[in-house]
Amino acid sequence: MPSTLLRPLILCPALLALLVGCRLDGEETPPPPTGGTSNAHFFLPTGEPDNTAAPSLVTDATGGLHAVYPAYAGGGAYYAYCGAGCQASDDVQVVRIDTAGTVGNAMIALDANDHPQLLLSSSQTVIYASCMGSCTDPNGWSTAEIIHHGGDREVTGEAFALDAAGRPRFVMHTYVAYLGIGQKAPETHYVTCDDGCLDPGAWTVSKIADQIWRSGSLVIDHQGVPHLGTVALVEDPQEGTQYVAAYATCPGDCTRAEAWLAHGISAAFQNELDAVATKPAVSLALTQGGGARLAMLGEDTSHQRRIEYWACDGGCADSDWRGSILLDGQGIGAGIDLALDAADHPRFAYTYDYNIFLAHCDEGDCTLPDAAWGLSRVEAGEEMPPDEIFLYPNCTVAAWFLHSPSLALTPSGLPRVGYQARDISGGWNNPDPVNTPDCVAGTDMTWSRLTTMSAL
Repeated sequence: MPSTLLRPLILCPALLALLVGCRLDGEETPPPPTGGTSNAHFFLPTGEPDNTAAPSLVTDATGGLHAVYPAYAGGGAYYAYCGAGCQASDDVQVVRIDTAGTVGNAMIALDANDHPQLLLSSSQTVIYASCMGSCTDPNGWSTAEIIHHGGDREVTGEAFALDAAGRPRFVMHTYVAYLGIGQKAPETHYVTCDDGCLDPGAWTVSKIADQIWRSGSLVIDHQGVPHLGTVALVEDPQEGTQYVAAYATCPGDCTRAEAWLAHGISAAFQNELDAVATKPAVSLALTQGGGARLAMLGEDTSHQRRIEYWACDGGCADSDWRGSILLDGQGIGAGIDLALDAADHPRFAYTYDYNIFLAHCDEGDCTLPDAAWGLSRVEAGEEMPPDEIFLYPNCTVAAWFLHSPSLALTPSGLPRVGYQARDISGGWNNPDPVNTPDCVAGTDMTWSRLTTMSAL
């Protein structure tokens, strides 16, 4: 029986047989991209020079692009708009949103009139920002710190959404302590506001689970029912903490934990020791008929990383999920983002060897073993123009590391992909041991980057 307390995942032989799907056994790099694309690549602007992190994208009814991306340090985030013909940074209009602390996660959603609302999660607070005027004018924005949690909570993933009436909802959970040191009691909360949302007192915080549901991907259907893809931290007496990709929904009173129905789907992958930490990642989308589609970073029984695609058309909070493994390999990195086109065909962006790729399928059931998935290269770091930033002292090499993609589709299905681009210096020798210190590998700069594609 579905419950908000998810059990440790056990992969039975029948499920393993189902999962073999389109697996690319033995592949250490993705297959060559199919088809040709004409892509425009550029960094998202900030006005005054500033380092920024991974962007989050949405498109409106006209094909215009709305994005939010946090300053890498020191506080603040940037809202950007670029029209349907977006091809270069000069086409982008940007507004800075000031905050008191560094924003760790910036999320965006559009209401029925294509007005953007933002949710910014910092180490101490949650900030809500709403635009009801000219959104490319700083005076068009109003912001408020709606929750001050003092470091006890966080909002991760794309866990912010609006209902059909434009009312904001998000999922917040206990802060996940590094290596579990000082970990506080696991809880997950559903946070809602129906009116006057710039007033902190207008928000309702409801505990919905005694587990941490992180890396949320929240979608609210036309009936106002929330659907959540997430990674649950499940405590097992023998195995310790397990990361389980899960689906949860609430067809009733969502302030009550009992109203939330949840189902574990597959083991999720995470690795804090990668050059860029690979956080658990799932991405959920709903079909026009109310079916659920989910892309995720998974792992096998040997903890090897893989990309999985799952689908459900009914009873999704129980056990009616079918899936396939699309790719495995050590090159799989941070982030995955799924979107459906107007015909409910799945497309998802992901990281491999710190390059960004886009997978796409136009089959009736893309979980079948013979389903034809195509692959397009969004951008490869080695193809980016060499930067002119000075290397760290005594460092001898530098390279672009791309990761954490966000995917949005125009009404005609054209992909818009945002991601973080890090220029990282390194080296294996010390050319000047007397006058300068040893090379310390690290990020020279980090910018939010966008690719607009004219075809798959």
